[in-house]
Amino acid sequence: MIIGDLKSYINYFKAWADASPEVKFFCFGSVEKGIEFARSLPDFDYPFAWLEQPILQPWDNGAGHLCLRYNTGFTILQKAPQDENEKQIDAYAESLALLTDLMGKLMKDNNKGLIHFDLNSLKIESVNQLWIDSHYGFRMEVQLDLNINSRLFK
Repeated sequence: MIIGDLKSYINYFKAWADASPEVKFFCFGSVEKGIEFARSLPDFDYPFAWLEQPILQPWDNGAGHLCLRYNTGFTILQKAPQDENEKQIDAYAESLALLTDLMGKLMKDNNKGLIHFDLNSLKIESVNQLWIDSHYGFRMEVQLDLNINSRLFK
């Protein structure tokens, strides 16, 4: 099982984004950081994979594994003109397809025992159309459990 420290959590999602040729940029952090990246970094491009800061909850799985439950959001954003409905629909569709790919990775890694993940805990919602700068996409809420035994029992 993947160790439940913050860097392992970030690297798990970053590795998926880096291995996905469609994803052009990855960011971990706050909304403000994502907006700043989109507006100011010269190498920034879309689709944009954005991993939110997690809410953490210690958890005992009952089988001798103490975990940190990472309650987090993962968003895929695209940019589309406000006056081109078909391009907006394409942006939503491409974002959802990428999140579905991520869902597949979560399921496979759960089956391998690398993470503990419950597919039934996922929530996927479209990004509010009032979000800044004509961004479209989907946000997935994830509960991901990572092992912390090695940190607790040194």
